[in-house]
Amino acid sequence: MRTFKVGDKVKFLNQVGGGVITKIVSPSLVNVEVDGFEIPTLTKEIVLDHVDDKAGKMFTSEGNINNDESKQAVYDEDNIEVAQEEDSYREHLYLSRKGQEKDKGVYLAFIPCDQQLMLSGEYYIYLVNNSDWTLLYSLFLEDKENNHFVGQDFGQVEAKERLLLATIDDKDLEKWTNGVIQILFHKDNTSKVLTPASYKIKIRTAKFFKEGCFEDTGLFTEKALLVPIALTDNVQPFADAEDMNLNSKKNQEKLKELQDKITGDEVSSKPIEVKSTQPVSFFDKHLINKKEAEVDLHIEELTDSVKNLSSSDMLNIQMEYFQKCLAKAIEMNLDKIVFIHGVGQGVLKHNIEEELDKYKFIHYFPASMRKYGVGATEVVIGKNRS
Repeated sequence: MRTFKVGDKVKFLNQVGGGVITKIVSPSLVNVEVDGFEIPTLTKEIVLDHVDDKAGKMFTSEGNINNDESKQAVYDEDNIEVAQEEDSYREHLYLSRKGQEKDKGVYLAFIPCDQQLMLSGEYYIYLVNNSDWTLLYSLFLEDKENNHFVGQDFGQVEAKERLLLATIDDKDLEKWTNGVIQILFHKDNTSKVLTPASYKIKIRTAKFFKEGCFEDTGLFTEKALLVPIALTDNVQPFADAEDMNLNSKKNQEKLKELQDKITGDEVSSKPIEVKSTQPVSFFDKHLINKKEAEVDLHIEELTDSVKNLSSSDMLNIQMEYFQKCLAKAIEMNLDKIVFIHGVGQGVLKHNIEEELDKYKFIHYFPASMRKYGVGATEVVIGKNRS
């Protein structure tokens, strides 16, 4: 993907004429000045007017310069252009009215490159620093196949700045929606110090293909999926060490509310302490506390695509996951686990009960109707498990 810069002379692909780029709005949108007017234009609809470049002049009658000088000029310009292209990944954060109302903090943003076909194609991934602090970040992505984390990126983002981390396509979504990001906050002079934040990134890729997933955030011109990493409001002066923590009660409640909208899980807003480089167990996300768990067996929770699955395929996936979770709950000596299976025709529920009947130390009954409706089964695991 060609990165443009301010001052580039460009031609339009779908119409006659061209102009000069006056502003980089985003990697996919620039302002082009034509006859004194600035026109917002998608980058995919323009190309560089190479005849205006030194390199282009080599192929025209205007390029009346020595060959060696030409080569040096092209070389110099290439160097400048590369440097400016790298700088263009780092952009100042211009906030709309809606963006000004956004909670101060750090966000991970996924933006469809094609805003007309937002449910497929490529995505820009930004780290957004909507705070008054300089941040140092370290990003790890989970390699599930090899059961470890890979250090993907690290660096610095200034206050009120956004950084383009990557441009990916559909096949890389799974990789970029599972990982850990760690943040340190810095100011040269401050009356308060923020504790480091560590956030486990976990987003179901199926979410990207649902209507309404991408919305106007005020932090970008384009619609985006915004994942809150840490909030920096409501942090008290350094003297009050308990309240200076990013995890003040007010921030905990706000961050939990925002993160739950993204993950759909019961996600704690308390930053996760990463104690080792080993990925967490698949079962950890289901734990309510040390002795209880809750597992949603709806098929869309277990697989990213159900398009080509038959009814029997879906049932097999659900039963395999049920058996895997039940075995893990027994291994971990849990007291209780709730399986949310829904109502439907009752086939999944019937198969679950048949499996549970094989265990003498397990008792089961309908889970709380007030909390789950009529589509869940509560399983109590007895102590005599010999």
